[in-house]
Amino acid sequence: MKGLTSKKYTTNRTMNPFEIPMWMKSEFMIRGGLKMGKNIFWTGMLIALALTVPVAAFSEEDRVVQVAIDTFKSHVRLPQGTEIKFLEKKESPVIDFYAVKLLILLPDKEMPAIVYVDKAGEKVFIGNLFIKGENVTMKEAGPPRPKKIDMAILDMDKSPVTGPKGAKVTIVEFSNFQCPYCMDSWAKLKTLLEKHPKEIRYIFKHFPFQPVGRTFELSEMAAAAREVSLEAFWLVHDFLFTNEGQSVANLDRKAVQLKIEQLLREKNHEVKAFQTALENGKGKQRVLEDMALGNRIRITSTPTKIVNGDLIVGSTADSVLEKYLNK
Repeated sequence: MKGLTSKKYTTNRTMNPFEIPMWMKSEFMIRGGLKMGKNIFWTGMLIALALTVPVAAFSEEDRVVQVAIDTFKSHVRLPQGTEIKFLEKKESPVIDFYAVKLLILLPDKEMPAIVYVDKAGEKVFIGNLFIKGENVTMKEAGPPRPKKIDMAILDMDKSPVTGPKGAKVTIVEFSNFQCPYCMDSWAKLKTLLEKHPKEIRYIFKHFPFQPVGRTFELSEMAAAAREVSLEAFWLVHDFLFTNEGQSVANLDRKAVQLKIEQLLREKNHEVKAFQTALENGKGKQRVLEDMALGNRIRITSTPTKIVNGDLIVGSTADSVLEKYLNK
């Protein structure tokens, strides 16, 4: 291989990751298990491209790569905005076919894939190649890995934090106060933080999805409490993630604000500073900044954590986070 460089290609198809279309499922079953030679089997979809996939005028080397990318985008359902990055092209175990390795950049993970293309660029195979019972496609591709995020872009110093700087594990979590999975995530994280107070640093980011509505208002009030003090924020945060707090969150805005003011007053926090942060828009601005950051790194659901640069979606088991402590 000569002169090939890494490239990214973006698709705007709104689909689930790696879903095979219904029309293709029957074709997949019919053509699955094609025997290509002694001890060599393909399970997947063999596609003749001579008349079906238009290919731009590329060099012969680049043309095979482009055919692999175009065919993958055409026959595999991918989320909107998914990028496809070319990694490598080399001879495959099947005569006259190349193995083209791609990296599928999904919102929450990076998924390697192998596409087999004949040297004429007219036949493509998407699926698994078995040799002597071994799935060489999966072995060659390797496992998926979490999407990597540069921790330096996360503006951690601007957000509520607990735990020491220089901790072994840093967790940045995008969350909101009307998400039951976020409440469950915090319950688990709180226990873990109490268990490892010197080894974990936790940073909270607001992500209510929309800049209006009750979920946004709750985030705005918690962010306004942060303008009072860090302790005031955690007081409001922890309350909203209780059963009582969830009930209060369903009341009208004024009732929620009065309850938060009561909590602050009981702990001798400055209620006037909280009210001012709501009136001058500082609380709102904090939330909008977190949302803008989340959108830049393609946060699509809550809770979403970035753990030492690894993006993890959903409520995370203690065992997963403890692996980072043991590394």
